[in-house]
Amino acid sequence: MKKYITEQLLVEIILTLFFLICTLFHLIENKYFTAVIIFIIAAFLSVKYKVKRTIKPNYKNVFYVLLIFAIINVAFFYMFGLYSGFVKSSNFFILQNFVKYIIPISIIILSLEVVRDRLLLLNSKLSFYFIVFITSLVDFAVYDNIYNLSNINGFLSFIGLIVLTSFANNIFYTYISKNYGMKPVIIYKMISILFIYIIPYSVNIYSFFRIFLNLIYPLFMYLYIDKYYDLDNYRKSNKIENRDAINLGVFSVLVVCFIALISCQFYYGILVIGSESMKGTIEKGDAILFKNIKKGIKEGDVIVFKRDDIRIVHRVISIKNVNHQVRFYTKGDNNPLMDDGYVTEDTLIGKVLFKIKYIGLPSLWFRKKFV
Repeated sequence: MKKYITEQLLVEIILTLFFLICTLFHLIENKYFTAVIIFIIAAFLSVKYKVKRTIKPNYKNVFYVLLIFAIINVAFFYMFGLYSGFVKSSNFFILQNFVKYIIPISIIILSLEVVRDRLLLLNSKLSFYFIVFITSLVDFAVYDNIYNLSNINGFLSFIGLIVLTSFANNIFYTYISKNYGMKPVIIYKMISILFIYIIPYSVNIYSFFRIFLNLIYPLFMYLYIDKYYDLDNYRKSNKIENRDAINLGVFSVLVVCFIALISCQFYYGILVIGSESMKGTIEKGDAILFKNIKKGIKEGDVIVFKRDDIRIVHRVISIKNVNHQVRFYTKGDNNPLMDDGYVTEDTLIGKVLFKIKYIGLPSLWFRKKFV
């Protein structure tokens, strides 16, 4: 038994290193290649570990519950379209997209759940965390090529939409697979992932709301299933489960608040400074908190504005009113010359409130090292 545990832990470590290398060096960018790799790993583990896992007898009930949750998830997503509007989907269900997306993604989903199921044979906390990390790395490897990680917006979108939500979802998937088998997870993922390639319209939704849904929804499903379909375990460890739920809830709220700030879609936002144009006042690697305001800006204020889809943080040195248009002339404190052109209220984002020193250095290091 000890030999078996050591062997499976070794397999998990090897898989972790493999997918970590694939993610960092962008070795997996083709979905069919990814599907073949994961299918081979699933086939190997199925042959290597043929033992049938014991799952809870009410797995059929959980299967139908997750089927309903998947449908609600899609419906909830499209409800946002009533507020934010709909856009024509470029991934609409046609033969070309069926071959390009639906087939390889379906193979990836099925194969990855077989991998998860076989690795869960070890049934230990360490193995649980390894599985979450491995399956999340697969998501990173598959989806990192659709985001432009060379700019801060693309990088933060990848962190929010892929990294954080992948961990949240894979914790939930691993919990379900461990207790109720892989079929409930497969049906949920098939519907909640593939619908965008079938329905001809998508929703014009802010990234923040997508992140919010993808973080909170798995927590909600976990709490519901744990309460109504795992009653024995709930009674035995009621205090522990409540404490864990509260901790997870607080963590989710903190993450959502942080993502709300970096999304810059709300009254307050946060930006990491990536240049030395404000050196002496705001250093490279500092983060600034700003308020989204258009009025009340005066000379000497440090503002955030957009130019060529890049957010810039410079100081206002002059304000003029030309033909009923307010124009802000800006300059970086460390730049010898003022900026070309001027800022209007249309391109003004907000006013800097204060800085947080050095907090953005890890983000800049990561971008320089791996992007």
